[in-house]
Amino acid sequence: MTPYLLSIICEPITKKELTLINPVYDTYGNIESGSLITNEGSVYPIINGIPRFEGFVPNETVSSFGDQWNHYNFTDFKINWLNHTVANTFGNPDVFKDKIIVDAGGGSGAQTKWFLEYGAQHVILLELSHSVDDVVKRNLSEFSNYDVIQCSIDAPPLKDDSIQGIVYCHNVIQHTPSVEKTAHELFRLIDKNGEFVFNCYGLNDLGPIRWIRINLIYRPLRGILSRMPFWVNKLYAHTISIFRMIPILGWFLEKTGIVVQGDVPIIPGESFWNRLKRRYKCSCLNTFDGFGSHKYQHLKRDDEMWALIKELQPDMTKVLNTEKYFSRPTPIGIALRIRK
Repeated sequence: MTPYLLSIICEPITKKELTLINPVYDTYGNIESGSLITNEGSVYPIINGIPRFEGFVPNETVSSFGDQWNHYNFTDFKINWLNHTVANTFGNPDVFKDKIIVDAGGGSGAQTKWFLEYGAQHVILLELSHSVDDVVKRNLSEFSNYDVIQCSIDAPPLKDDSIQGIVYCHNVIQHTPSVEKTAHELFRLIDKNGEFVFNCYGLNDLGPIRWIRINLIYRPLRGILSRMPFWVNKLYAHTISIFRMIPILGWFLEKTGIVVQGDVPIIPGESFWNRLKRRYKCSCLNTFDGFGSHKYQHLKRDDEMWALIKELQPDMTKVLNTEKYFSRPTPIGIALRIRK
């Protein structure tokens, strides 16, 4: 935990000040262990350099994500991130240079790693699962200008108006108990010069084919798999992804929603087998993410998203990407950008 984080951290529910007690510092002046305490006596430990704010949302609701990121990681998919999320949301990665960024629901730490590679000044990764003690450390081992907080992103322990840069929550907010509550909690973190960047899985069951895919295939299948242990979900994702590689059959499985590969960007000069392996990895990860044993998976209609946007920021001149976000087909990886 860096001294910088100490200046903006707070109690996650009351937002009151926290006092550092019994700190142990490493050779770089960062806080390796100790406790953060409120005036009322609530205590939050710092373990292995990570302040821990657990208990507001049970870890069991996201335990599969820890298993998912520790197993799959995400660093293999940088080309997807650049070609989809970055290109469609920001245009290019130059926007991250010299920024303070909050990576809300940072998962494996891959996106935090990429923010830092593209020149972010400091990144604060918020993640509730046990990936913070495994894959996150491995992915960020070469950097020092970051902090990790183990917490629920719907109760971030950061002060209001404390982030001048970007609060980023991509493909995560639908996995929290309430999309609306989490969005408001993250939006409050940015100051007048910052922006909140987020998206939510959409619900489009209009028309008989889409209705069948969502209500007769996806929801019953997720209802079963979401109650299964990690190894069952992994077995399903890996097995069905093999069939996804078969022409025609794979296309049919994707269209019916039984497997989720998504678009896989082409890398010039890549061999057929390397591209096939990359497609397979994408299919395994995206299928697990779609059906895995995490508790929450909210899908939002366009009118629900519009209502949330207007709650956060009634001034539409400060909301970017709405035209692209609500277009059909929606650009892959597109996220809304909302400023104060």
